[in-house]
Amino acid sequence: MDNASGENIRDDLAAVEEMMMMTTTKKEEEASDTRFKEDQGSTVPFERTEKGERRKRHGARNQHRHKFFVKWLMDTFDLPTTTNDRSDDTHILDIAGGKGEVAARLSMCHCQQVVMVDPRHADIVNCFETLVLPKIPNKWQRRLEEQRSSNPQFVEETVNSRFRQLVTTFDDHTLAQSTELQEVVQKASLIVGLHADGATEAIVNAALQYQKPFVVVPCCVFPNLFLERRVLDEETNKMIPVRSHEQFCQFLLAKDPRFQLETLPFEGRNVAIW
Repeated sequence: MDNASGENIRDDLAAVEEMMMMTTTKKEEEASDTRFKEDQGSTVPFERTEKGERRKRHGARNQHRHKFFVKWLMDTFDLPTTTNDRSDDTHILDIAGGKGEVAARLSMCHCQQVVMVDPRHADIVNCFETLVLPKIPNKWQRRLEEQRSSNPQFVEETVNSRFRQLVTTFDDHTLAQSTELQEVVQKASLIVGLHADGATEAIVNAALQYQKPFVVVPCCVFPNLFLERRVLDEETNKMIPVRSHEQFCQFLLAKDPRFQLETLPFEGRNVAIW
């Protein structure tokens, strides 16, 4: 497969992402605390009602969050197109990326260099093949298959040229001790954390320390692990522990007056701070 054909299929994938954004309706869901219960090897999600009761949560409600998040990133930040060269000076730093769907979409559909930090190894090729590719129209899937008939390693080669992972945790202490982490933060054009759980505050701290643009979409609060967090209670005018999602967002916003808060167009935990 020649370079022009490879670029065409990547441009097609990006165009499909744009089209799918425009045809998906915007919905918002009331923020909820999510808990997980192991049941015969499967993970069953639950959410808390206003009264604190548990009820089963429908996983389909926010299944498109990665797609919407990546589209929002591309619309909001001035991100250059990659040259397929890992020697490029900059990259997007994806913290706690999990299976890697954000990284897969950024690298395959939007031609971005991505470094992901997560303690679990992610198979980005498999993630793209199983989570991203099946969601695009059949004609584009067929076109990709035609290109892959000329170069069976097309997806693998593209991912390998644009993506790498540091298999480690991301927190204030680890960042202070790891020169490798410090290097990827220094070279980041943008630091992102979509539902980064315990790493969320560390992303904000790193962005402030290294003067980097960032965006986090907070999810879990972990009040029993981060006991030192405090916010001002406007009713009592006293500092109180951070225990709710709303309080966590307030706590992060208070770190710098330049920070902005925005509600993103997907359901579930959809408040972005950047």
